[in-house]
Parts: sequence; C-alpha cells; structure tokens
Amino acid sequence: MLDLHCHILPATDDGPQTLEESLQMARLAREDGITDIIATPHHHRFLRLYRSEILPRVASLNAELQRAGIAVLVWPGSEIQVSDLELYRADYDAGKLCHLGDRRDFSLWEWPWDERMHPEAEREHIGWLLERGTRPIVAHPERHAFFRDDLARLDALVEAGAWLQITAGSLLGHHGVDPQTGGEAMMRRYREVVLATDSHNLKRRSGLSEAYARVEELVGRERADEVKARAAAVLTGFSAPESV
Repeated sequence: MLDLHCHILPATDDGPQTLEESLQMARLAREDGITDIIATPHHHRFLRLYRSEILPRVASLNAELQRAGIAVLVWPGSEIQVSDLELYRADYDAGKLCHLGDRRDFSLWEWPWDERMHPEAEREHIGWLLERGTRPIVAHPERHAFFRDDLARLDALVEAGAWLQITAGSLLGHHGVDPQTGGEAMMRRYREVVLATDSHNLKRRSGLSEAYARVEELVGRERADEVKARAAAVLTGFSAPESV
C-alpha cells in the first residue's frame, strides 16, 4: 500500500523529532502492509519547506531505512497550506514547491484552520493548477468543521477537479465523533477520494489497512478497491527516489 500523507521526516516539522522515531514509524507502517510513504512535511506561512530542503532529507532517510533493513521507500512531497495565492503561484512557477512524488501531477493542499486565512477564488485556483497539469488533493476535509458543515462548498471543489484525502484515523474514530461521521459521509458522497494516515508520531499510527476495511463496510468492496487504486495512481510511472 501507499501512504500519501505522512509526517515521517525526522526533526523537520511537528512530526518525529528523532531518527529512531522515524524508523519506528516506518517499521509499524510496514507491519500494516505499507511499502511506500510520501513524506509530506508542512509548508505554510510559519514554516516554508521547499523542495531544495525536502529532497536531501528524503534521500537521507531512505539511506537510513536501507541500513536498518526496513522495506519501506519514502518519496518526497509536502502538505502545502494555501492562503496567499499570489505567493503560491510564484513559488509554483519557480519550481520551488515539493508536490507529491516531486512531480507536478498531484499536490497536497491543506486549508488553513483559521477561516480568515482561506484563499479567495478557490475554484478558479483549482482550474489554474489543472491547466498546468497539477491536480490538488484536499487534505483531511473531514477534520474541518467548515467543510463538514458546508458540503456544497466541498462539492464545488470536487466539481472543479480536486480530490479529497480522508484520514484513516478519522474513519476509525481516533479524532472524535464529528471527523468520523464527516469522513463516513464524504466517503459515501464522493468518488474522488483517497485514504492516507497523516501520521505524525508513534501515537498517531497507521491504521491504513483497518481503514480500508472500514471503507469496504461503508461503500462495498468495489469502491474500496477503487479508493486504493486511486491512491496508487499518484505514483504511477514514477522513478524511485535516490538515497545517499
């Protein structure tokens, strides 16, 4: 399986602070059936992590995973919080942002938790990206009350071409009742969905295989397989990242 949203890079953001914790996260992920992880450190106005910083960290972690004999491959990426569209577009055009797999096919977006920071012209910005060959994936919408309480807004983003990333732990009840019921409702409502862990540490473990089983309970085996295939498609045709 692929986990396309995971904060596994050590001492980088609010994820693991030590290499050993990162390695243990990878061990637990492998035990859950995960073979590939996209590292998605935060990129926002308080912490701007560009691809020039992320790529060497991914290469270093892959080397450590090989030395430790852990059969997990980490790919570069980032979770990009979009508030200033002008700055985002400038960084995008300059090639500074690290999209999923370090290609421009898919980009993981996080909406600011503070609604006052939300970008205007959301649909238009999605169209701007799609014209350039990039499909945005909205991170954990089920954890945001402004999406749970306004599915018409989420409908508009999906209709514009965005995908949604539901968090495994939300479907399993790890984030409370509202994210769980919201995630279940979104899973039933939308087909443009992928699952990921958004793991940050050893307390927020994978649960990805269990979440796929829950998806099967909610919408059936065919839809569950479709969700898994859509996630795998994010890395289709990619060349494996290098180690150092």
